[in-house]
Amino acid sequence: MQINFNKISNDEKDSLKSQIRHGLIELEQKEAGRRKKKRLIAFSAAASVALLAGLFLNRTPVSKPKTDLELFAEKGLTTESNADLEDISLVLQDQKTIAVQDSSIISYGKNGQKVTVGEQAINTNSNSASFNTVRVPYGKRTQIVLTDGTTVWLNSGSSLIYPTQFDGSIREVYLTGEAAFDVAHNKAKPFFVKTKECNVRVLGTVFNVSSYPEDETVQTALLQGKVRITYNKKGLLSNKEIQEDLTPGMIATINKDQKQLKVERKDVASILSWREGYFTFKSQSLNTILGKLSKYYKIEFIKGSDLNLDANYSGSFALNENLNNLASTLASITNNNCTVNANQRTITIK
Repeated sequence: MQINFNKISNDEKDSLKSQIRHGLIELEQKEAGRRKKKRLIAFSAAASVALLAGLFLNRTPVSKPKTDLELFAEKGLTTESNADLEDISLVLQDQKTIAVQDSSIISYGKNGQKVTVGEQAINTNSNSASFNTVRVPYGKRTQIVLTDGTTVWLNSGSSLIYPTQFDGSIREVYLTGEAAFDVAHNKAKPFFVKTKECNVRVLGTVFNVSSYPEDETVQTALLQGKVRITYNKKGLLSNKEIQEDLTPGMIATINKDQKQLKVERKDVASILSWREGYFTFKSQSLNTILGKLSKYYKIEFIKGSDLNLDANYSGSFALNENLNNLASTLASITNNNCTVNANQRTITIK
């Protein structure tokens, strides 16, 4: 189609020019809108990245520098080597090892210069940077009185690392395995129990910590006072610090695989009964009971294929029982048949 501009009136020419001009303006406005939208999308994307980065940085706690005790513990002995121990051992800062009898108490003087093992007094020649270690074989237990007056009952297959003097603003020890603590009160100098999985902070209290490397959980049970559990939950993209305060009668359980911390109320007194020479349990699974008896008595349980390991039982064992008495008590509580092999230190239960 062709237009003959010679036949178009002036009014028509003005109208056509106006339409063309408005069309060009509208086209320019649309193009400017597209450019603005692109800039807005780019800005939003950059802001989102910055926001995510900020959240990541804020959620990732700055790692605290390790204390001398923690550094010493990292290169020290663990309970994995305690399986071969025959005697309770006190390892001094110069690596001198002292055998400790079952009924002996390890007790330190206030300045840490002398330690008494039973009736034997030993000069430690300690200083503020000195650490001692008590290692307990499976099947035995011991008791330690630290320089501040804190009493520690160290359970079967466990190790405790501690300074010979509590200098500085805090008191701290490092535990592998299980121990009960009666902490001497000192509000100005809080007491910390450190494990591979968590830290327990106290001022003056009675509590139990179980942190065996082979167990699926780490458990803290509070009998008296107040403690604070600090657990660093390590994730794929960030770490999160979880804190829980416990009051008497509460138990905090950390599941190592699920990376969860659960707090509940249970009978705490029975959990600490081992320090008095008894293993008392209420509504615990047979699998849990056998696991603890295996540690306490340094024995192996051979489990029948039809054994219900999830069944719950309540009862009590004296921890100085011989294997025959142990098997007899276990059979009466669970209504299972128990057979002892004293030479191999095994009990078959089915």
